[in-house]
Amino acid sequence: MKKMTFNVSAVNEGLAVKAKTGNHEIILDEGTHVGGLDSGPNPMQNLLASLAACENVVAHMAAKEMTFDLQGLTFNVSGSFDPRGFMGDLSVRPYFEEITVDVIVKTTESDARIKELQDIVEARCPVHTMMKAADVKMIDSWVKA
Repeated sequence: MKKMTFNVSAVNEGLAVKAKTGNHEIILDEGTHVGGLDSGPNPMQNLLASLAACENVVAHMAAKEMTFDLQGLTFNVSGSFDPRGFMGDLSVRPYFEEITVDVIVKTTESDARIKELQDIVEARCPVHTMMKAADVKMIDSWVKA
């Protein structure tokens, strides 16, 4: 299979960025407390949303491959980081230290099969594996609805 390449073009409007990719436009901004207009999620929130979206895609692909009865997924993703790194303290890393991913799986499958699906997703999801490679502590919980 040939390598895939993705492209995003972006233009700023103050702290906000209007990014275009394919037929889609994404607006990222900061809250008013940081000087933005709160016209979209901030980059860190967007990264957490990307993690949920990526895990969702991989889960559906893997479920099909393993004949898993996947009826739906609900994600609650949260991350914590020390803002001192973002503010210029070079002794503090400027990205997430820990991310919690809680997934509720709507299915007729057993807990063992849910765990199997979770393990596959965590091994194959590009965003999840990138976080782990960056030494982000990933706390994952997949439970049956």
